[in-house]
Amino acid sequence: MKNFFTKFKDKLFLFLKGIIVGVCMIVPGVSGGSLMVLLNIYDKLIDSVNNLFKNFKESFSNLFPFALGIGVGFVALIYPLTLGLQHAPLIIVSLFAGLIIGGVPQLYKKVQGKETIKGVIIGLVSLALMISLLFIVTNVSIDFSKLTLFLFIYLFIAGILAAVALVVPGISGSSIMMIMGVYTPILLILGELLNFQNLGHNILILLPAGIGLIFGFFATSKLMGFLLKKHTIDTYFSIIGFVVGSIFTMFYVTITDSEYTIDFSPLSIILSILCLIGGFLLTFLLEKNLSKKEKGEENEIR
Repeated sequence: MKNFFTKFKDKLFLFLKGIIVGVCMIVPGVSGGSLMVLLNIYDKLIDSVNNLFKNFKESFSNLFPFALGIGVGFVALIYPLTLGLQHAPLIIVSLFAGLIIGGVPQLYKKVQGKETIKGVIIGLVSLALMISLLFIVTNVSIDFSKLTLFLFIYLFIAGILAAVALVVPGISGSSIMMIMGVYTPILLILGELLNFQNLGHNILILLPAGIGLIFGFFATSKLMGFLLKKHTIDTYFSIIGFVVGSIFTMFYVTITDSEYTIDFSPLSIILSILCLIGGFLLTFLLEKNLSKKEKGEENEIR
């Protein structure tokens, strides 16, 4: 019975963490991969994806509650979050930035004491690469009203790139979709689907993007699994660079996006700072508590 409740608790936590990642996927600049690392489930999920066919039962039992949580979080909060981003984008983004910053110290502990010149350089290159994405300007205009072969291929590629961004920590899938000019249209399409409008047309549009997302997710997971196994320390230095860079990306994407009106009034700035601090403390204290719990469990096993 105790073993059953332990397994149930683990799956419940995976579901809840999936909800957090699903919610964060809506916010431009927030990296789902970063959140998975900071929630301490990244390695476990990558391993489950790579061993899905070798150890289907265990892998599926890890992936299903997490994927279900992503779906629930995304669908349940897509309206309130998009509404919040429209009226108070700086406050919302500051909260998520705080959540990410709060997890960086625990992430650094994975490489603490193992610093090398090579690792530091890899981290700095990843940081520079992440920031360089901010200056990619696109004038792509896609007509979603006409179902053409070009649209299907373009959405398939967008799905692959979004999957890469989901798996690789620090890179935001929503930012990639913004660069490709499909972020806002897809949000609108999802909104119509939830209201059962234009079902046939909208499903046909989302289908190639969904196929690309699945293909890209498995392919990128294989690559990340290999890197984490064969080049663990260097990979984590790269992850740290991407995660730190994503903090700048969040604010830049939000402030420069014409969809949002930024309020720089004293009240808005004060609330943003408070949300940033609150998000930081929430993640930092949670990670610290989980770290102590894991050490306690390791000592009990010994």
